[in-house]
Amino acid sequence: MPDSHLLASADAATLALVAYGELTAFERMATNASTALDLDDTVTLSRLASHSFSHFEELSARISDSGQDVIELCRLFEPTFSVLAERTRPRDWHESLMKGFVFDGIMNDFYRMAADKLEEPAHSLAIAVLDDTRASDYVRNRLTADVAEDTQLASRLALWGRKLVAETLGRARQMLTGPVLGIEEDLVVEAIPAVTANHSRRMSALGLVA
Repeated sequence: MPDSHLLASADAATLALVAYGELTAFERMATNASTALDLDDTVTLSRLASHSFSHFEELSARISDSGQDVIELCRLFEPTFSVLAERTRPRDWHESLMKGFVFDGIMNDFYRMAADKLEEPAHSLAIAVLDDTRASDYVRNRLTADVAEDTQLASRLALWGRKLVAETLGRARQMLTGPVLGIEEDLVVEAIPAVTANHSRRMSALGLVA
């Protein structure tokens, strides 16, 4: 039966955006698991992918219980995610790990901005999903070790990270201020310095310059 606390259309769309982010994280980590050269990485990435899909299911259930269609809502964001994916195709396993690290980090900051407008219990659910750092912790530790041993890899990933941040900021701004979510552009622009500062700190944790 539908939940007694019906989600407003904007709230459902916000949860769907977070859900779509988890779905893309699942797909990316599942692919990385299948192409990893080390069995430890395969197992770890497979587990992390399953966590992301569990988050997608939790968010989907909340949307569905309110009588709305999570797939239809996710489709509203599909074009933006598809364009970003097309413009940021990684060339290898390390670039794919870096893509997830940069993209998820930046987008999660913006998701929090959108989630701030949610009513309970949707707000707590979205924040609980966004507070799960297991995937970013793994990637940070994995890449930090590899770039410390390979200066060429470090230089290449630093350049790749700069391309990723530019593309992600542009698409995020477009999506948040679009007709589906309708967040005021001034608020999004105002948040960009803090988002980029967070990104710089994450890159520094890898031993790379943003």
